[in-house]
Amino acid sequence: MESHGLLRTMPPMPPSRLALSVLLLLPLSGCCTLARFFCGPDTTPWVSVRFETPRLAVSTLLEALRRDDPEIVYLSFSVDYRKRVGMDMSTVVYVWPRVREENPGLHVAGYAEVPEPTLLDADHARVTIDVAGHQVEIKLVRECWREVRYARPNGTPGEPLLPPVPSFDGLARIEAIGDLDHDRSRLVLQPLVFDHEGLRTLTLDDIEHVALTHKWKIDNVRQLEP
Repeated sequence: MESHGLLRTMPPMPPSRLALSVLLLLPLSGCCTLARFFCGPDTTPWVSVRFETPRLAVSTLLEALRRDDPEIVYLSFSVDYRKRVGMDMSTVVYVWPRVREENPGLHVAGYAEVPEPTLLDADHARVTIDVAGHQVEIKLVRECWREVRYARPNGTPGEPLLPPVPSFDGLARIEAIGDLDHDRSRLVLQPLVFDHEGLRTLTLDDIEHVALTHKWKIDNVRQLEP
């Protein structure tokens, strides 16, 4: 996390650079929407933050808007999209209060219904949602991630941030098993190298979670012409 001193030296980042300008600036309409506007952001506990499917990814972004949670908003976007618009976690959190102030009904966008997305290919999908009468197209991309989490002696979790990879090629392979009675294969995982800060040596008992996983993330947002 960058220091506030460094952030103050950065040029002002317009809210549109958060890649949310379409969702942020939508006008409010309808008595139901107005009721939600005056109620403010949803403060009930999060149910889940999930990116396993395109629909879950979009739902997570909308729930983050509804709950006024800039960190989850940031995590909902693809790594490539963050790079394209110059978005990082520190800047998003720093700018978010101004975004919220300039768009007091921001959380209302989070109530949009999410229809079943259209799968374009194995790694790309698209969905169009209706927000207060405006059609908003959301494009998604499937990213490949490695995850590992371990327990430190003081009970706190260690979870090194591993960058996404282009594919699982070289990290795992599928081997066929000659079994006439079952459709069966063997998944072979390659060694995973990671830092375990706060723990000089690591044992299997310390490991809480290891995964190769696909995550769907928002790769573009735009308002469609009426």
